Amino acid sequence: MPVQHWSGNALLSPGFGVFRGTVGDSALHAHYAHQLVIALKDEVGVAFPTGPLRAAGIAVPAGMPHCVCAEEALLVYLDPLTPEGAALFQLPATAPLPLPADLCSQLLAAADQGQPLRSVLRGAFGLPRSSTPDPRMAAVAGALRAGTTSGSVSRIHLAGLANLSPSRFSHWFVEQTGLPLRSYRKWLRLELALHRLAHGGNLTDAAHASGFADSAHLSRTFREMFGLNPAALLQGIVLDSSFVQAA
Repeated sequence: MPVQHWSGNALLSPGFGVFRGTVGDSALHAHYAHQLVIALKDEVGVAFPTGPLRAAGIAVPAGMPHCVCAEEALLVYLDPLTPEGAALFQLPATAPLPLPADLCSQLLAAADQGQPLRSVLRGAFGLPRSSTPDPRMAAVAGALRAGTTSGSVSRIHLAGLANLSPSRFSHWFVEQTGLPLRSYRKWLRLELALHRLAHGGNLTDAAHASGFADSAHLSRTFREMFGLNPAALLQGIVLDSSFVQAA
């Protein structure tokens, strides 16, 4: 049987990833993020050690071994620490969940129209809509992104940018982003590394440019987060924020 390669569009931002297109071959695997698997047409199948499950959409909890058995799908990855991830599964989660057909339809429609998928999820989970960002967050986010390429920025420096004490800053940062600072940094590094790879960089260059020790560290972290090898994944994937928004 010929190898099925990944191809389609993808977006990665802190706490959130999304892919839409042809799902490539993968073995049974587990990863850090919760995953929503949504059929572009009819139903999608996901294999688990206990047997297969078919539905219009399936939510796979973080850490659960699985394998997506579908030619085309919308895949959404959620950090378990985000409000959306926490609302999806009450940890520790031990079983996959079929997703309501209306939620699957809403997510597919949002992706087709370039709309924010996270807003759809927040509405479905009864979470408050995103408020206007605190202006201080722009300075903090800019420093974090710059620090990803030039060296880690200290929590004390970031707290100063927000005019907060370091202890208060930690709580404020979670309120603003939904993620602890350490998790946010990891997602930023992965995002930057993927963009380097998508624009022709090799694994070693992408790893060093995004704060990983080496290419093995980058590949290991990516597999832990998503269960996939970054080099193989990006051969046929376009990193494109125009087909769907993160926020």
